Amino acid sequence: MKKNSYKTIEYITENSCKDILNNYDFREIDALQLLKIKKLVYKYEESLLEEFYKFIFSFNHAKRFLHNQEILYRHEKGIRAWYRNLFCGKYDTNYFYKLNIISEVHVRIGLPTHYVNAAFSFVRRFIKDKLISEKRYEVLSAFDKIIDINLDILTISYQDEEQTKLIDEIILLKLAVENNNIEPYIQSIYNSKTMKVEKYECLMRIINPNTLEVKSIFPYLDIAKKIKLYEKMMTIMVEKSLSYFSTRDNEFSLNLSYEDIANESFRNFIYEKVKSFPYSYNIIFEILETDFIEDFSIVETFVNNVRIFGCKIAIDDFGSGFSSMENILKLNPEIIKIDGSLIKDIHTSNESKTIVRNIINMAKELNAKTVAEYVHCKEVYDTILQLNVDFIQGFYLAEPKSLK
Repeated sequence: MKKNSYKTIEYITENSCKDILNNYDFREIDALQLLKIKKLVYKYEESLLEEFYKFIFSFNHAKRFLHNQEILYRHEKGIRAWYRNLFCGKYDTNYFYKLNIISEVHVRIGLPTHYVNAAFSFVRRFIKDKLISEKRYEVLSAFDKIIDINLDILTISYQDEEQTKLIDEIILLKLAVENNNIEPYIQSIYNSKTMKVEKYECLMRIINPNTLEVKSIFPYLDIAKKIKLYEKMMTIMVEKSLSYFSTRDNEFSLNLSYEDIANESFRNFIYEKVKSFPYSYNIIFEILETDFIEDFSIVETFVNNVRIFGCKIAIDDFGSGFSSMENILKLNPEIIKIDGSLIKDIHTSNESKTIVRNIINMAKELNAKTVAEYVHCKEVYDTILQLNVDFIQGFYLAEPKSLK
């Protein structure tokens, strides 16, 4: 189908509607045939909806999205209206306007393409089976056409949007690297006893060269890796962080993933930088607990090598992963950073409080210090203090700030 610009309301014109219908050879006779079976297909409406929801609840996205009765009711009402509209017999600007409204909802909620395709396949099979059982063979072609038109409209719109978003992200990342606009932002880490800043965490930020807007790296990680810019971004990040702290005798942490550590060229780059750094004993490498499920020997070798220069090791997001205690004991970390999902609601969750208390006690037995991340309010802060965590980090105390 031609990718006409009819995804937004202002582009829905009578001519564009005709173009869409012509692309599928959808004629007046098709519209009349669909209108004639309106009453027939209405009688299958309830059984269609019943089977449809059984089917879509096999998708995790549906379970997450349709998570309460009110949302389910609104969704069913929308599906019912869309289904009836298939057989309205009048496929004009108003019809395509309604489809565009549905499409914009799909974009907004991030509905996966495969979910839409699967749902349409189910409806197509269900209705065609009923038409065949009713011996209404003459309508099968018209029904296929209107389903194809609907599927195209309801997928192309947000596929185009996703494509535009993808291109924008690629341009942003390329310009950021070309203009050296990858910047470390540092977040203070406080001693829970003195409430003085004793450490900093370096966090990667992307500066949009056109708007100067500051963006976190996390939404762009996957695309950065796909277009082979990730290693360069990490290199810039490490170089700038080390440059800043080369004249300051402060402890600071750098986040490394298994992918970073497993990359031989980047790993050697780290070794060279650490070797020449004047305060290498101040460097803390944070490694995600979840990364231990890969080749642990690579992580263990890296840890042993950087420790030669006095660097410390922190286990990041502890409590979220699947690593064995045996591996953590082998690394003998100096710091354990407790996963934010356990901290964010600790003031209201007894379960979180019990888990965090046990992690703190375990860390003490391992002679490791603990850091509570994501301390976002006074209630969480007060609860954490009562549990005797060693260090506190979060927006309640300090947001990440530029080095400049």
